[in-house]
Amino acid sequence: MASEFKKKVFWRAVVAEFFAMTLFIFISIGSALGFMFPVGKNQTRAQDNVKVSLAFGLSIATMAQSVGHISGAHLNPAVTLGLLLSCQISVFRAVMYVVAQCLGAIVATAILSGVTNSLEDNSLGLNT
Repeated sequence: MASEFKKKVFWRAVVAEFFAMTLFIFISIGSALGFMFPVGKNQTRAQDNVKVSLAFGLSIATMAQSVGHISGAHLNPAVTLGLLLSCQISVFRAVMYVVAQCLGAIVATAILSGVTNSLEDNSLGLNT
């Protein structure tokens, strides 16, 4: 653990997981918020499910291609836990990846909240 903690490659992988998760959450959840946007005079249109699906799929594929060679592109604590349980990564690396992924998700939602706070009826995607 101590030798892994001191390596630059390790911290580069942790930071890559953080930024990849931040971008993934920002793009995908931002597309799924479903705000009504104006199309013309007195006309609005809601988000399309196909657009949201494409945003999720393309963003996860892009993030996997972007950071896969650096960190393995787990991008999900469940994937990290699976690799830990199959003894493919160390416990310390798994804990740091999960912390980085969770922090990335928190930062992305904070950015989304700041970007969308001026919109009317902003519930950040809350379904009622």
